[in-house]
Amino acid sequence: MIGDVAPPELQLALDADDECLARERERIWYVACTRARELLIVPQQSAAAQNSWARVVDLAWAELPALDLSKLDPVGFSPPAEAPNLQTAEIFAAEGAAIAAAATPITWLTPSDQDQDRMPVEQAVAADGGEAPEREIPVGAGRVRGLVLHKLMEEVLTGELAEDLSAFMRRAGELLTELPIDSSDAAVLPAAEEMGSTAWRTLHLAEIATLRPGLMPELPLYAMLDGEASATALAGRADAIAFDKGQAPVVLDWKSDVAPTSQDTRAHAAQLRDYMRSIGAPRGAVVYMTSGLVHWVASPTQAT
Repeated sequence: MIGDVAPPELQLALDADDECLARERERIWYVACTRARELLIVPQQSAAAQNSWARVVDLAWAELPALDLSKLDPVGFSPPAEAPNLQTAEIFAAEGAAIAAAATPITWLTPSDQDQDRMPVEQAVAADGGEAPEREIPVGAGRVRGLVLHKLMEEVLTGELAEDLSAFMRRAGELLTELPIDSSDAAVLPAAEEMGSTAWRTLHLAEIATLRPGLMPELPLYAMLDGEASATALAGRADAIAFDKGQAPVVLDWKSDVAPTSQDTRAHAAQLRDYMRSIGAPRGAVVYMTSGLVHWVASPTQAT
């Protein structure tokens, strides 16, 4: 519902949901009643509410014989004696120290969360079934441009987008309309033609074209990184990985920065090295799509 306005199909959807739930309850009752090997006792709850489990199916209580308990010998029940708590403060402290010694603290490294070229991935959690989860709005024309460029590269590598300049430009325009964009940024949005041509030129860079047959986009990476002072786990997503005969020799990271500083370049290279370490790739490249510069990065174990 939007405010107090209910769409005409709402009641049909609610009825279909209720029917689905009722059928699922019937199936659960079937499982419960057909698993008994020797004796099945069905309690009769005449005062049960209409929406209770007892009303899901007709169990024909009137046709079932009553359970005869007269043949059973009563057995007295003695609750077990509660064991005394022998734990002292010293024992508690020793147990806590043993748990702390056995536990391995893990530091999570998530480079992609800091990347402004990406839309953050969040769990869709709503307060109730009828509430839509909030979507983060990308702020700034530069970030919008980065998101569109990354999406264009993903779609062309998956085969969803034809390798044609006009198709790139047309798809860039469609992505602009699909993104939830802040209204204050609408007047300064990047041009679809520029973004489409930038992505198309990147795909046809000589160094990228050589890797093109084995490029796979948007691959999640999870790994424990060796050589850290503490246990460090990486959770990220590589923009593209070049595969060759089942191996992954090259990791690529697309960047939409127009004029990256030397500090930006060092940070981008450090992020890429973490991805390379996670899969054992000997080489990687930070690809600055706007300028067409391909900055090659060697693995920490390789000579620069």
